[in-house]
Amino acid sequence: MTGPGGLERLLRGMVVFSWPAQTAQYPEVGPPGISYFRGDVSDSFGPGTYVDCLLMRDDSGVLTGILNHYPQDLPPHEKAGGINIFVCPDQRRRDIATDLLDEAIRRWRADLAPLLVRGPAEGDIS
Repeated sequence: MTGPGGLERLLRGMVVFSWPAQTAQYPEVGPPGISYFRGDVSDSFGPGTYVDCLLMRDDSGVLTGILNHYPQDLPPHEKAGGINIFVCPDQRRRDIATDLLDEAIRRWRADLAPLLVRGPAEGDIS
């Protein structure tokens, strides 16, 4: 939090990575289980850029988990092959992240060794 805009930077990061901010990017309901969603980010990163998204939904179709896989670099934050996972705070400890990772490994042969693991956004711990 030190330096110019430190608090503002921290708060912006908390909002961007919050569960409501993430779920707002996807259809409100969908098929139960794991499904694929191609996230078009060409407006921000140029024509043809996208994010591979795996969405986990409960039996009623409500979103419970999100895995984003980056097939190409999206500077300055995401590197090709990177993954981040978000799980609904009240659904944690139910193997949602594990199921999403297993599916990502199967689909994209994701190599988890070089990935950095970040915990939940500050203030978003249940």
